[in-house]
Amino acid sequence: MSREESTVSIAVDTDDASEWSVSPLLFGKFQEHLDSAIYPGVYEDYLRNGSFEVWNASGGGPMAGIVFDDIAEHDGIAYPWQPTGDGATYEQVTGGIHGRHRDDALDGGPEVPEECYPVPQEVTEPRFQRLSFENSDEGGVFQRVALPDERARMFNVTVTVRSEGIDECTVALTAPDGDALVSAMVPVTGSWECVEVELELDAAIDERYAEPQYGTYDLTITADGPGHLDLDWSTLIPGDAVEGIYNPATINLLRDFDVTTIRWPGGNYASQVHWRDTIGPVEERPVVPIVNWGGLEPNYLGTNEWLRFCELADVEPYITVPFWSATGPEEAADWVEYINGDPEESKLGALRAEHGYEEPWDVTYWGVGNEVWGHWQVGNTDAATYAEGYVEYRDAMREVDPDIEVDASAIDPWFTSVYDGASADSHESEPPIWNEVLFEKAGDAIEGIDLHRYTAGIKGNNTEARETWCEEHSEDPIGYNEILVNFPQVYDRLLSDVEDLAVENGSPNCRLTIGEWNLGPAVNEDWPAAQTGTMAHAAYAAKTFQTFIRHGEYVQMGHWTDYTLYPHPDPHGPAPPHPGAYIQREMAEPLLESDAKWAVADTNVESPDRPFLQTGNWSLPADNIALVDAVTIVSDDGTTHTFATNGSLCETYETSVEFDDGGGSTEVTLYRPVDDDPFLVQESRNKPDAFEIETFTLEDGYVELPPASFMKLTRQI
Repeated sequence: MSREESTVSIAVDTDDASEWSVSPLLFGKFQEHLDSAIYPGVYEDYLRNGSFEVWNASGGGPMAGIVFDDIAEHDGIAYPWQPTGDGATYEQVTGGIHGRHRDDALDGGPEVPEECYPVPQEVTEPRFQRLSFENSDEGGVFQRVALPDERARMFNVTVTVRSEGIDECTVALTAPDGDALVSAMVPVTGSWECVEVELELDAAIDERYAEPQYGTYDLTITADGPGHLDLDWSTLIPGDAVEGIYNPATINLLRDFDVTTIRWPGGNYASQVHWRDTIGPVEERPVVPIVNWGGLEPNYLGTNEWLRFCELADVEPYITVPFWSATGPEEAADWVEYINGDPEESKLGALRAEHGYEEPWDVTYWGVGNEVWGHWQVGNTDAATYAEGYVEYRDAMREVDPDIEVDASAIDPWFTSVYDGASADSHESEPPIWNEVLFEKAGDAIEGIDLHRYTAGIKGNNTEARETWCEEHSEDPIGYNEILVNFPQVYDRLLSDVEDLAVENGSPNCRLTIGEWNLGPAVNEDWPAAQTGTMAHAAYAAKTFQTFIRHGEYVQMGHWTDYTLYPHPDPHGPAPPHPGAYIQREMAEPLLESDAKWAVADTNVESPDRPFLQTGNWSLPADNIALVDAVTIVSDDGTTHTFATNGSLCETYETSVEFDDGGGSTEVTLYRPVDDDPFLVQESRNKPDAFEIETFTLEDGYVELPPASFMKLTRQI
């Protein structure tokens, strides 16, 4: 490239600034009851199926939510528990003190996708685990667990037991080879009793999990006979858990990285939630199958527990209520009343107080339904039916609390797998009309909408299709990734289309919540990947935040689908905080460090561009996109921050920066990939190792932007 082709210019006019200010709630996270992100990522119980229930294998299959991927199933034993010793025989018996109950609407109901029916179906009653002994030989059960023994050595175990002919059992943490590390004797009687024991390790075990902060252990419960031993509700929680239940590492990371809001309880899981299952004494809450993802939800992290977690993490809560006939507007309104109702004036507010939470939670932000347009969704429906239902939900919820804001479930304008939400539609690869119908039918009743955007490329097991794509477009794997990384430049235009649609239909103040978003590149096995942990992925995130800021008159909340700040064991390796998280904090800090209002100043960028080519579904071809993007925020005291990102994955650009204010110095914070390699993956939990951070003063108005780099230019007049 010549110098002219490889240069970028950024010009900032602080006199031309928006009349509206940027919301700090752009910097949020999404949360769903999926795998281990909630347990132990938030509620720090390390056991799965602690109530010894019939395991649910729907959705994600029998391994869903299990942190070890080689756990066998055994007749008569609750999965993923395993047998140990030779002295016992096993049976899952109906009854006990805690467990599953049948939900007719969820178990084969007409609004549940067939592929999401619980497996097996028609589990109508709870179970407990029975161990029967004919003689004095020892036997029992164990569950393999990954514990944060670098952080904690004391672990609190609860187990609910009863017996016939057996006076005691042993609860222990053992090494995977069977060596007992610490144990406690538990007395057993003929009646159910919940027993608590403390197990303190002398040292962290040598046997490590996929990531070294976790050690690999077995929690074993053993006895000898003759007689039988019955086991039910059990938990395993570190002794340093905040308030006895919360993961302190998660709370610290969310605060350290300036996460401002969290959306909960999903996601697909939100579509099946009955909020009354999530309140009251934990031991009385039902265990339910998670129909989309598989596994079981114990309902430990209920409504109040989650809201208290938000309080501890200093984040703004956003709650998605289910949209289907098994719940309905009245149930949604009751949830609002339970959460926000005055205990002196509201029956459900008084019930919340009875449960130990006297003060109303005052939750402002709510959404009606999750991806209701999707055929995979519990309660899936068409756009016209949803529009009518949204108005009913909104009216019922706001009648309880007029101060809340209620979003409708909208659709990404390029989500070409859906047309109008009807299950029988056949408009593959056409832009959806869901939003047009929604706004036409609901019109000025819409206060806000919830949009989701996942960028992936050519999805699935399509190695040949991706290779053919490269040949047809004269691109290589880096170019394929580069298109995905720079999608936010197109999203900028799509958001404008949605905003115009809202205005045209009588909703000029419609708030946009980007309730889920992320990049998960589908690539061939031998290709580089702009995956989480790389600066390539961070460039996508930075450009996404820049787009949100530029559209801040409408885009006021964002929830990134990123679980790296919820530390939890993962069979594929727990990811540490990644470059994108550091950049998010860099962008959020100015909005949080004072009460100043931040407007968006006019920022003109002249940059090399590239073609935007269609890469699989959820994408269409578009006009060329700029590789370098920038946006500027300016406070009422004259401080400016300009955020600029280089979306090229191979080119360094010499960048000129010009401000119209006539004076002042400019401090630069530059995030760049190590060795200019945008595909290096962050591995350290404690310090950057895939990227470097440089700080310096802009001397001559020029700065070099390496591939997949991000910079913040701070200027104070």
